[in-house]
Amino acid sequence: MTEKELIQLVLDQTDGELSFPFNRPGQKSTVIFSVIKHRSNHKIIAMVYTQKGQVLIDVKLTPAQNDELRLSAGVEPGYHMNNRYWTTIKVNDTVVSHTELTNIILESARLTR
Repeated sequence: MTEKELIQLVLDQTDGELSFPFNRPGQKSTVIFSVIKHRSNHKIIAMVYTQKGQVLIDVKLTPAQNDELRLSAGVEPGYHMNNRYWTTIKVNDTVVSHTELTNIILESARLTR
């Protein structure tokens, strides 16, 4: 899955809108963080980016859900977020299926409403 396809999946499954709050004009950055936020409260649902050739998504889950999910290959504590509530998934290097990923995105959207 490409970064663009992943962003579209999140947008299709949620009421989210795309923003780039961490990428300031004139700032030299090799990573572009695509942030999908709720339209109503502007809380982050997910953050999608590519780093070192890996397409990654950060999602919010409960601590119990994170503990279970992190037992899977390609799933790590949130790289740029609070590690207790946020998890990073290496989308193309994980055992998490497309259906599971969709459900995880929906859960992140529910928890951030």
